[in-house]
Amino acid sequence: MIHLLFIVPYPELEQIVKRVLDNHPRHQELSADIKVIRVEDTPPRLAKHYDAVIARGYSARKAAAAYTNIPTIDLSISGYDIIRAVQECREQLRPRKVALCGFFGQMYETEDIFRLLGLQGEVFSSAGHEELPQVMDRVLASGCDAVIGGYSAVTLARQRGLPAVVIRTGEETVLHALNEAVRTVQQLRHEQVISQMYKTVIYSAKDGICFVDAQGVIRVRNRVIQKMNGGISLMGRPLEQALPYLYPVFQAVFKTQQASEGKILMIPGTKTTVSVQCSPVIATGSISGAVFHLTDVTLIQELEGQIRRKLSGRGLKARYTFDDIIHRSEIIRQTIQTAGRYAQSDSNVIIIGETGTGKELFAQSIHNASRRKNGPFVAINCAALPENLLESELFGHVEGAFTGASRGGKMGLFEQAHGGTLLLDEITEISPSTQSKLLRVLQERQVRRIGDDKVIDVDARIISCTNRSVSQLLDGGKFRRDLMYRLDILRLFLPPLRDREGDVELLFRHFLGSLCRQQGVETPCIDPEALLLLEQYPFAGNIRELRNIVERALSLAGGGPVTRGVMEEALYPRDVEPGPEGALPAVPKPSRPGAGEAEQIRRALAECRGSRTGAALLLGIDRTTLWRKMRKYGIS
Repeated sequence: MIHLLFIVPYPELEQIVKRVLDNHPRHQELSADIKVIRVEDTPPRLAKHYDAVIARGYSARKAAAAYTNIPTIDLSISGYDIIRAVQECREQLRPRKVALCGFFGQMYETEDIFRLLGLQGEVFSSAGHEELPQVMDRVLASGCDAVIGGYSAVTLARQRGLPAVVIRTGEETVLHALNEAVRTVQQLRHEQVISQMYKTVIYSAKDGICFVDAQGVIRVRNRVIQKMNGGISLMGRPLEQALPYLYPVFQAVFKTQQASEGKILMIPGTKTTVSVQCSPVIATGSISGAVFHLTDVTLIQELEGQIRRKLSGRGLKARYTFDDIIHRSEIIRQTIQTAGRYAQSDSNVIIIGETGTGKELFAQSIHNASRRKNGPFVAINCAALPENLLESELFGHVEGAFTGASRGGKMGLFEQAHGGTLLLDEITEISPSTQSKLLRVLQERQVRRIGDDKVIDVDARIISCTNRSVSQLLDGGKFRRDLMYRLDILRLFLPPLRDREGDVELLFRHFLGSLCRQQGVETPCIDPEALLLLEQYPFAGNIRELRNIVERALSLAGGGPVTRGVMEEALYPRDVEPGPEGALPAVPKPSRPGAGEAEQIRRALAECRGSRTGAALLLGIDRTTLWRKMRKYGIS
């Protein structure tokens, strides 16, 4: 809706305005008040808001001066309006000489109108209605015997005894002024939208923004740039005085008329480092100023981390904590304490342990106990991928880097793990070529995608895992010592399940209960002899093997209790007899309860003709554990 105020000098004009408004094609969008008042009665302020004021002559001039925040549209006096008034004066008053009085702007055609209509006339104009008495004195002195003019001029002439005719405004003039008012209001509203849009963009930006004109004076600034510079006053000040560290950038841009990007500057007197971008503002072929964008480098780093995490996809979260590690044994309690201390550091960790001992479980727990817990946790099995594919996964690649490369390129795992932890499982299986590239990434903390010519800064803590002997790998030359020195800063050894006294039964019951809940069946009872048999088993596959045994035992129990027979079949499933090529025999089963482990050791030693190395290999334990158990049972 457009709200208009018409100020008209006489009642007849009010009726004309009403007719024009009622017949206007957009009358439903127009709301107008019409006030019939003399110029001297024009109010100094308006009681309500209007989008535009439409007035005539002196009233229009007074309204424009009084209502500076509202556009004023003049009901201009047209040549046709004057012709009509002069004709009326000639026919009704028959004057010898006519005076045309009022503020009508430039009316070059007036004298021609008098001549064409056969009248002698003279124009008397004034800047304001206050000058009308002096104008009327001049009219009387000039010998004019009739007056043509606006309502105020005609009223004063009649008071002086002169006959007068009012110049009346026709419908076409009112319509023209009304259309001009509508167009003006629409243009102003559009400009207000544009202005508010730019204002919102500038003031909602997280960057510091300011505009400097061609004279080097700051004309626009937002609160961010003011806050960056200690809250000092900037508006209307020369850039060279207010922000002198930016002035050389401004001079260079003004000289070259080319944008300047990527300048890293320290704001004097603060600890804030900003990235500065300056762009010239060029209009009509010449530069009229420049716009500065200042971005806090700290914010850039935070935003970069957010973008990397969003682009890296879902599922890059560590699920487990130290509370998820089920144990009763003292050795695992101590291992968890050590891992907890490692979590407080940001150094790389290598986790060593046999297969199935829970290396990734500990890696996730370390991540979730560290300061990086809110960052991504990215894991990869280095033995699961061929060399070229592993490099692409670790470091990423650009589009077209090789046949089959992802369209648009691909972010590597190091980039995805930025601000978090990267788990490299089975790290000792990577090739020498990949070892060299990995070493460089760890040294420089920068990664270069395959096929790219630029590097990307990365900040990821490395947790690596292996089930192989580090010393043997290094002594055999199969792994680079310099790389291992980077990975093996904090070493965590995970004991095998057979060394975790009291944990076997606890874990068996936990996995059995969890599996029964998943299948919706009742947890079966466990025979004590079955548990004794379980405790005597060496568990070469550790917890992973124990999970399989649980599933096997539940299936074999068939809804009944887990007896010794069920447990024995779950632990020692039938296998093909070893061939004649000298293959080692399967782990022998104990012949009676209570003597199982000692009997296994004796039989293994017998099978290997007393070789402790061979017996330890056959039993799936190391020589130290075998020696300790032999002392326990008094075996020589």
